[in-house]
Order: sequence, then C-alpha cells, then structure tokens
Amino acid sequence: MEQYQYQHPWITVRNDEGEWDVSHMFRRIEWSGDVDSVCRKLSLEMIVSATDPRLPYVYLPLAGGIKMGVGDKTLFYGQVVSKDKSTDSSTMSVTCYDRGFYLKSSQASRKYNGETPEAITRQLCSTYGVLVGSLAQTGVPIRRKFSAAAIYKIIDTAYTLASRKTGKKYLLRFNADKLDVVERTVTPQSVILSRGTNLQTATYGESIENMKNRVIIVDSEGNFVRSISDDAAVTRYGLLAEVLTQSDGEDATAEAREILEDNGVERTVSVSCLGHLKLITGNTVWIHEPYTGLANTCWIDADKHVWQNGVYTCSLTLNFKNTMRESETGSEVEE
Repeated sequence: MEQYQYQHPWITVRNDEGEWDVSHMFRRIEWSGDVDSVCRKLSLEMIVSATDPRLPYVYLPLAGGIKMGVGDKTLFYGQVVSKDKSTDSSTMSVTCYDRGFYLKSSQASRKYNGETPEAITRQLCSTYGVLVGSLAQTGVPIRRKFSAAAIYKIIDTAYTLASRKTGKKYLLRFNADKLDVVERTVTPQSVILSRGTNLQTATYGESIENMKNRVIIVDSEGNFVRSISDDAAVTRYGLLAEVLTQSDGEDATAEAREILEDNGVERTVSVSCLGHLKLITGNTVWIHEPYTGLANTCWIDADKHVWQNGVYTCSLTLNFKNTMRESETGSEVEE
C-alpha cells in the first residue's frame, strides 16, 4: 500500500501581465468531479485584505487561465468562472472549471450518417477549440441528428448508443487541457482503503428509488411485443416497469436486459480518507471496512480532494456497479 505523504499543490494564474505562481496565496484548495458532470471544478479560498497593503495580491480575471498540480503532474487546467469577496472577509472565493465548461455551455446542430463516436468527438472539439487526448475506440456507426444540443450531450449520446452495441461503459474527463474518453474498467493497482490506515469514515446505503424490474417492449405503434422481468425483484419490491419502444426490424431484448441490470438495487458507499491523486471519478478502489461489512472493488462516482492546514483528504461516493452518464439527445436518422 502506498504511504500517505502530504504535498502542497502549486497553482499558477495567467492575466494580462503574464503568468504568476500564486501557490502560497490560498487558505483552502478543493478539486472535485462526479460522473454526472463533464467538468471538474477547482474551488479556492484566496487570502486577501482590503486594509493591509503588505499582503501580496495577483489579479485573477474572469476567464483567466489557471493551472493546479502536485509535483510534476498537472491535475487541473481551466478558467476562472466566478469570484466573490467582501470587505469584512479575509478570503476571496474563486470558482474555476476545466475545459469541459465549454462543452457544457456551447450548443451545436449536427446530422451524422455513420460517423463513429470518436470521429464525432474529434470534429466537435476541433470546431470549438477543445484539445483531444485519448478517445475510446468503438467503431460503431452513429446515425442521428441534433438540434441546438449541448456539445457534451452530443458526445454522450454517441457513446451511449455505442455502449449498447459494445457492452462497455465510457466516461468523458479532462487530463490537464485535453479531453479523454475512457472505457471504465478496473483501475490497475487500485488504491486500497482500509480502516486503521487511510480510511477515516464509511457510510453504506441501499435504495430502490430508481429501480426497474420489468421492461415492456412495444413496437413503433405502441403495440405490445414482449416483456422482460426480474421476477424475484418484482415479488420482493413490487412491480416497477419501464416501456421500451423497439425500432422496426430490430430486437430490443438485449437493451431490455441491460435496463434491468443497470436499474436494480442501488448500493452506494460514501467514504472519507487520506488523500491520493488516483482517487478520481471513473477509477476504482478496493475498500475493506469490517464494521459495515465492506470488502469490495467499487467504482468512484464522485470525488472531492481538499488541501487545508497541511492536511490532504478525500471524500468519495462509491458504487458497486460500473455505470456511465447516459444521454439520448436528438433523433434517429432514417437509413
């Protein structure tokens, strides 16, 4: 198991006068992300004063470039999107997002006739000035049209449709200033969280709030075709049904089974632990906590890293299932 070792992050900001090292000017640094967001967020508490001219100050403009990292690794590359300060406070709150902010905030109208998700992603990112890193290769042709859809929704939809063909799960995330689309698999050399070493607290929960235990397949006219059920779940929890429309000439059985698999009992774990840079959304951890009975490989669905007062900690939301953020924006293009 890797030993915990505190390293204070470095931070640089770019304004009209150049690039500045402002690492020493922050009381608290928070770096976070989750599976439902295309952006990672950097929240900063900058030490300021309205009355002390001896306190160093560097201007952080809106949309000013900001980078954060540890050692020789750049963890965050983005822009300042908001800031807030008051005369009766000794800190200024600064909120930054990575380049996913532009994928979320920009829209496009497109029509695709057989392009793959990876080709769609490259084309959109090129148009909107977003650099591309590694893209998961699917080889699945997409035929769909989009009207005034958010850029990330178009990419999400393309990879959602591909996932139904490949059976794999995908995740959009930025590696410094480049967009990666990664396949969600078990992380090599996953971090081990264990009570008595690096695990501080763990909370285990179960929910049927989003359960579906029967899928009713209908044709394009709404006529019943067949139903696929998890009979044991229906008996135990009651009938929770979803209707799935099957396209002409297709068999939606596999998709119906996937809906049942992805929408069973939700089991989640929330933990706090000593910090580790590999503990980010999309990766996996192995957790061992005897009191709650946890001894599993889990998927990280949300993470928050905090550096404050010489201590580095993480808060994680974990999932027992490998899921992805799905989207079905747009409509099919007829062949």
